Amino acid sequence: MTATQTEASPLDVTLGQIRRLPCKFIKGKSDTQPIILKTIAQELSGTGKNILPVVVRLLGEDKYQAILNTQILDAARLVHLDFVWCIVVNQAMQTQVEVELGQTLWVNLTTASEQDLADTLNYLASQPGSPLKGLEATSAASKIAAADRSIWQDFTPITKLKCGITKGKKLDALATAFYLTPPPPLPEPPAAISLKQASRAAILERLAYLTSHKLSGFGTVDPEAVSDLIAGADRSKWKSLTPITKLDCGIDTAKLKALKTLFTL
Repeated sequence: MTATQTEASPLDVTLGQIRRLPCKFIKGKSDTQPIILKTIAQELSGTGKNILPVVVRLLGEDKYQAILNTQILDAARLVHLDFVWCIVVNQAMQTQVEVELGQTLWVNLTTASEQDLADTLNYLASQPGSPLKGLEATSAASKIAAADRSIWQDFTPITKLKCGITKGKKLDALATAFYLTPPPPLPEPPAAISLKQASRAAILERLAYLTSHKLSGFGTVDPEAVSDLIAGADRSKWKSLTPITKLDCGIDTAKLKALKTLFTL
């Protein structure tokens, strides 16, 4: 969201819009050096207003927290200005502001190219005290780029890629620069049917649902071949789905739980 785009907050305060707010309504204090505050104060004293807005978060009715450019608020108080110009933002907009200021690196891990992954990992590894120091960023980026990231709900799958990023501080460090695009919701599954009476087409439809969405390990299963094997088997005496695991079709006991949501006997 850009500064020209706005949205309403729960208290009917327009977000993303420059507003003139009383200093007494704003909490926050910077750690800016006194001489710098004095210089800013001199400018504000001469113009009576700030050009660079203070970025604030809404806390409640007539209550704000300064989160960026807080030095302007401090300087305004030095020269007893009653008001400062501000932009009210939410968390998502705050992140964008920090990105635009170059204070935050924010990369979509779901869609990032291998080069962007490598550049970001190199950046993280170069930060003082980084737990990723010494990481082979190029190699790690190659392994991450080759993985199917579209279904990742969090960064945990990275720890299984043997790329030098393990659980704990190394994995947590990724969250300071990367985010994931949530996968789209799954369509409704086909209705469960009796496997004893199911046609090959009906079997294929259900297996295709599991394999196309890579559910419960079915991403490596060939739905056409498995449908042929099941449809060709004598299912009349089956008392469970266990016989499927003996068809040498890539479906083991662990995958039966998913099948039970789509097939009965």
